[in-house]
Amino acid sequence: MPKYGEGSVYFETTRNKWHASVVDPQGRRTHKRFNTKEEANAWRLSMTAKYIKGDYVVKSDLTLGTWVLQYLGVFVKPKVREKTFLDYANTAAHINEELADVELQKLTPLAVQAYINTAEMTEGMKDRVIKLLCRASKKAIATGLIEKDFMAGVEVLKPEPKEVEIFSPEELSIIMKTIDSDARLRRHHLLVSVAIASGCRMGEILALTPQDLDGDAIKINKSLVEVKGVAKLQPPKTRAGYRRIPLPKNIMAELYQAAYALESGEIIKNANGKPCLSTNIDKSWKRILNKAGIPYRKFHCLRHTHASMLLAAGVPILEVSKRLGHSRPSHTLNLYGHAIPGYDSQMPSLVEKVFNIGNCNKETISAVSCPVLPQTTKKVEPNCNQNATY
Repeated sequence: MPKYGEGSVYFETTRNKWHASVVDPQGRRTHKRFNTKEEANAWRLSMTAKYIKGDYVVKSDLTLGTWVLQYLGVFVKPKVREKTFLDYANTAAHINEELADVELQKLTPLAVQAYINTAEMTEGMKDRVIKLLCRASKKAIATGLIEKDFMAGVEVLKPEPKEVEIFSPEELSIIMKTIDSDARLRRHHLLVSVAIASGCRMGEILALTPQDLDGDAIKINKSLVEVKGVAKLQPPKTRAGYRRIPLPKNIMAELYQAAYALESGEIIKNANGKPCLSTNIDKSWKRILNKAGIPYRKFHCLRHTHASMLLAAGVPILEVSKRLGHSRPSHTLNLYGHAIPGYDSQMPSLVEKVFNIGNCNKETISAVSCPVLPQTTKKVEPNCNQNATY
């Protein structure tokens, strides 16, 4: 049996090529042909160096599709919630056989980019597929399945972000009157009221129990989501999701009244006294808007409306971000920055006051008194880690 690291270089007269070979750590001989002896020797030495450093990747016929499923099952599923995992699985299902059947070690950025460019899917789904493949590629490198990142340079033209939709105060009033005027819709009064007053997500409100009522506020510590037609409780995604939200007295009074007869379980239930499913709420929400004569917007837009109105009223963005349960205020700013009152009309006078440049002329311009700006010695590096690795 050939020895590990053993190699040779010789000239093949029949092919007019230099043949180089080397034995890998598993005792298998790998070979390649070159035009010159120098190239053949360089390859033999580089392969030997890889064996010594432990950088050699064992040849495998593992396909991309098989690897993505293994990656999701082994590395992702144990760390995410069930519904999130199903979202990842749905994204993986959009990778068709044209790409999924390619051997992982033969995959190139060019092949992936060509597939993305011609794939019949929305730009949003293309973006999700690329992010999934980027994570799968990095994990394949980390686990020694491939040498090079097959997603290096692959990109998708992201569509312009959609403008956040909100309801006007007049529309909110009409919605509540519509709910209260219809016996079949009236049971949704509390859910919609709390959504408007708190900015909570639907699942967070549906998960409220009597134990979550805390004086003049509600405590958010879980969410009720629908997974394959079954209502399930899950914790918030981040620590910021755990929060206490003060509400108006009349809303809290309604919650306490609804919770009075309950010892446990969710305060808001369906007509059969069971936990509400989001799909059923969505159907009722469409009926409410249709009867109210208001153009359809998702139930989640009540959350957008709450945040936008608070910011428009001058509530600090940090306070709004905490109320919404965002882990980063920058996310709140990106979503609702348009709602923050503008100061353009006040800028001239503010600049004049801060920099003391009112009534300046050519003789005094050089004597302008400017505030001393704070200095920093800390170098700020850009955040390039856009794709998290599970």
